[in-house]
Amino acid sequence: MVVIGVHFFRPALPRSRFTLIGIALPVVYVAVAVGGGRWLTEGREQRLEEQLRTAGLAAFDDEPLAGTKGPIGVRLRYRVVYPQGLDLDEDHGAFAQLGTSPSRFTFVKMRRTVAPRVAGRFPPGTYEITEDFVPAFLPPSLLYPTSEPAASDHCFRWSANMDRQEVLTGNAELLAVAVYLSHRAIQRSTRHPYRLADFYATAAQEGAVDCAN
Repeated sequence: MVVIGVHFFRPALPRSRFTLIGIALPVVYVAVAVGGGRWLTEGREQRLEEQLRTAGLAAFDDEPLAGTKGPIGVRLRYRVVYPQGLDLDEDHGAFAQLGTSPSRFTFVKMRRTVAPRVAGRFPPGTYEITEDFVPAFLPPSLLYPTSEPAASDHCFRWSANMDRQEVLTGNAELLAVAVYLSHRAIQRSTRHPYRLADFYATAAQEGAVDCAN
């Protein structure tokens, strides 16, 4: 730019000053680019934090998730209000975790839908989120029915935190729910009690087997 300016306007520019400008311009360019980028990043982060701070949980409900043979999990349905919108896409909005005490990771999420649909970011408004959870002890064939080799594995998956006897003898109970609108979870309990043995029975009717027995 300096060379073009000197060529057309021919200012009285000493060679030493011309050289200093040539050295200084790249430094100024980098400083502006880095400083401007950091300023934009900090502004986006502050805007996102404010959006998360003002988000609210408007409603919450649950119901049994029906399989082809009976109840096989839990469906959560809740409404989230974003007064200032949310600069995240549909997959990174509010989400929930579900489980029995003391572990909240007894259930795994099968499906998640957001209504109305979101393209790119959440505009200001209210959104209904539906999430389907099933017990983690279900076999891979039911958890991932379209994925090989998981679709061929029909064995229940028992662990130290959830064994077969505990599932079959447990009583119906309210489940623990954590809804994340921001970095801190909103703690809830399901409105209806659920019995893990019911989910076990449905899974067995759909082809799950106890391979260890």
